Amino acid sequence: MMRSIPKAITVASCLTLLACPANEVTDTSGEDETSAGLPIAGSDGDPDDSRFEPVPGGLRRLLRHHYVGSIRYLLGDEAAAAAAPPEDYPLHGFDAIGAAELALQASAIEQCETSARAVATAAAGHRERLATFVPCVNEAGPDASCYAAVAAEFGRLAWRRPLGEGEVTTLVRIAEDARAWGDSFAVGLEYELMALLQSPHFLYMIELGEPDVDAPERRRLTGLELAARISFFLLGRTPDAELLAAAEAGELETEAQVRAAAAAMLRRPEARATLTNFYSELFLLRDLPTISKSAELFPQFSPALAGSMAQETLHLIDQIVWEQDGDIRGLVDSEFTFVDAALAELYGLPAPDGPGFHAVALPAEQGRAGLLGQASFLARFAHPAMTSPTRRGQFIRTRLLCGIILPPPPGVDTHLPPDDPDKPQTMRDKLQKHMSDDTCAGCHRSMDPLGLTLENYDALGRYRTLDNGLPIDAAAVTDDLGEFAGARELAAVLAADPRTAACVIKNFVRGGLGHLETFGELPALDVLEDRFVTGGHRVQSLLVDLVASPLFRAVAAPR
Repeated sequence: MMRSIPKAITVASCLTLLACPANEVTDTSGEDETSAGLPIAGSDGDPDDSRFEPVPGGLRRLLRHHYVGSIRYLLGDEAAAAAAPPEDYPLHGFDAIGAAELALQASAIEQCETSARAVATAAAGHRERLATFVPCVNEAGPDASCYAAVAAEFGRLAWRRPLGEGEVTTLVRIAEDARAWGDSFAVGLEYELMALLQSPHFLYMIELGEPDVDAPERRRLTGLELAARISFFLLGRTPDAELLAAAEAGELETEAQVRAAAAAMLRRPEARATLTNFYSELFLLRDLPTISKSAELFPQFSPALAGSMAQETLHLIDQIVWEQDGDIRGLVDSEFTFVDAALAELYGLPAPDGPGFHAVALPAEQGRAGLLGQASFLARFAHPAMTSPTRRGQFIRTRLLCGIILPPPPGVDTHLPPDDPDKPQTMRDKLQKHMSDDTCAGCHRSMDPLGLTLENYDALGRYRTLDNGLPIDAAAVTDDLGEFAGARELAAVLAADPRTAACVIKNFVRGGLGHLETFGELPALDVLEDRFVTGGHRVQSLLVDLVASPLFRAVAAPR
C-alpha cells in the first residue's frame, strides 16, 4: 500500500530542488574559458565560420525512451520497469522537437512525480545497481553520511554534473526528514531518489553552453553538456560515469576526441536500439499495431502481421547500417528483404526454412524495391479498405525528400467521388479531380504521381494487376523527378536525387537534436552532406561526422 507523503518533505523541501534559475544552471560546468574552442575555419571539412550560425541553446525534456534508458542505467531493470514518464508529443513530425518547444501540462508534471515515486520505491527495494555507484546503500546500518554519498555520487550521474554543496545539503535534509518519519534508512533513500528524479536537472537536457574563445559571437557546449548530448543522441540514455569523467578531465575538447568517443559508442548494443527507435519514429513503424484494415477484404491482417511488417523494415536497416556498414540508399532501392512465414505468404513467396526472419530476393515480377515495396510502408499509408496514393506520396515527399506539404485550404472537399457500380473507376481516375482542380493541384501533382506508381500494391501491400477490375497504369511523372513507372524505377530516381542524401542528415538533426534545420546551419549541413556522399552514404560515418560538427557542438545564446 502506497504511503501518504509528508507535506513538509514534498512541498517545503522539494521546491528548492525543482527550481532551475538560468544563472544557477549556467554556472555548473566548473570549466574556465581558456579551453580549446571549436575547429577554426579552414580546418578539415569545417564550414566557413563567417556564415555558420548555430541555433540558440536551451533546455529539452527527456523523451520517454531517454528517461527509461537512463533509469535502467542508473538504477537497474526493476526501476526501469516501474518508470512511467509522460507521453511524447510530436511537433513537425518529431518527438524531439515537441520536447524542445512544448511545455509540460499540469497532468504531465504530476506524472513525473508519480513515476519518480514508483522508480524510487523499486530502486530502494532493489539496490544492487545503485550500490555499484554508492556502495554504502547496501552496507549494514548505513548512517546519514550515506545520504550525502548518494547526493554527491549518484546525483552527479543523475544530473550529469557535480552538485553544489547547498544542493547536497538539501537532498540530505529531505532524506533525513523522511527517515525520521518512516523510521528506516530505506524510506529516507526513497525520498532522496524521488527528489533527484523530479528535478529539472534530471528531466531536461541543459544545453546553454559557454563562450567560445575562438568565436566570441557563439557559444560552445561545455564538456559535460556535450557528453550528455552525445550519449542521448547515440545511446538513448544519460552518459555513463566514464564519459562524465572524460568530460571533466577535458577529454572531449578536440574534434579527434569527440570522434573517438562517438565511434566507441556506436560499438555498443544501445546504439543499435537507439537507431531502431529513430527509424520506428521516422517511418511511423510504431503506428502499425494501431492501424485498422477491413476484416472483409483483409481477413489475414492482425497485430502479429503488423509486427512482422515493422520487423521486416528494421531487419533491412540493421543489415545495411550495422552488418554491411553500407549505403543507406539501399533502404530505398534494395532488391532483397527479410520475411517470416506470414510476410512470405503476403508477398506470394515460398515459406522460409525455419522460424523467424530470413533474407530473400524480391520477386522480379512484382517490381518491389526496398521500403517502397514493403508492407510496413504500403499498409501504413493506405486506408482500411483502399489505397491512398496521396498518403504514400506525401510520405515520400516529406520523409525521404524532406519537402514541405501544406495542409489543404479550409473548406476544400478532400473526399473521393463515390463508386458507381455501372462505371467502375481506378484510383487514378478518382484522383483526377484533385489533380485538375487549381485549389488542390499544386500539392497533389507533386504527391499523387509518387503514390499512383505504387498502385500495383493494395492497402495491405499485396501485389495486384487490377484495380476495381481495371488494369493498373503505373506510369507517372513529376516536374522535379521526371518520368517513372513502378516502385523500382521510382526507387532508382529517388536514390540518385541529391535531396535524398540531404534528407537523411536533416532527419537526424530533427529527430536527434530537436529542431528544424535553420538557414544559419546550411554551411555545416553542406559539409556533412559532402562527407556523407563521398563516404558512400554510410550512416555510421555520418553519425560520427554529425557529432563532431559545429552544428552539434555549438549553440547561440539562449532565447
